Amino acid sequence: MDYLSDFETWKAPIKAVPSKAVKLPNQPIDECAAQAETLATEAGKDKVLLEQAGLDGTLIDDLVPLSGALRYCQAQWMSEYRARQDAQKEWLEQSPVAYELRDEILHHYSFAYRQYPDIRKKVTRIREGAGHADMIQDLLELAVLGDKNPEPLTAIGFDTTLTDQAQSCSRNMAILLATANGSKDDSSEIKLLRDKAYTLLAERMTIIREYGRYVFWRNEARKEKYLNDYKG
Repeated sequence: MDYLSDFETWKAPIKAVPSKAVKLPNQPIDECAAQAETLATEAGKDKVLLEQAGLDGTLIDDLVPLSGALRYCQAQWMSEYRARQDAQKEWLEQSPVAYELRDEILHHYSFAYRQYPDIRKKVTRIREGAGHADMIQDLLELAVLGDKNPEPLTAIGFDTTLTDQAQSCSRNMAILLATANGSKDDSSEIKLLRDKAYTLLAERMTIIREYGRYVFWRNEARKEKYLNDYKG
């Protein structure tokens, strides 16, 4: 079974994990998944003995498909995270150009509409405010204002393609900012699913290891199979 199928099988139980019960990973996800798959093999050999001691054998059966679901969630989260990181870098590169475009258009508008009180008020209002979201909205409003009132701009030789650039820039920067902002927090739905999948898997591994150490307390060779060997 592929990882996507594993995830689809486990999606409902993963989503059902209460947020307050979620455990953040304390080791690399690939190492956790690999340990779970190894534990599934070793515990499978001892399944009868473990069940005789009271272990629910389905916990062993869950390990491999649940580790697959975890691997899938991790891959999705890393893809999203890298996209957000790339967007943040791209924003840092492109936002100065967007601000410069807004300031240039405001400069031309302030002169072109200086004798049009109603339009001048709109330009003044657009000039007010600060912040990235405000700049994005400014570009859109400047584009609309210029398209609706072209004559004064034509009179001063204004490059009318700037309004097209402003509208396009506003749209592109809005998308970029939304994506870039996501890299600053941990509110991603897929990250939460990753953490919930890890929680379910870690809980099962802990229980199985406890039973293994209990059953094989006099058999060091087998007992070692139930130790958490992560040293991070």
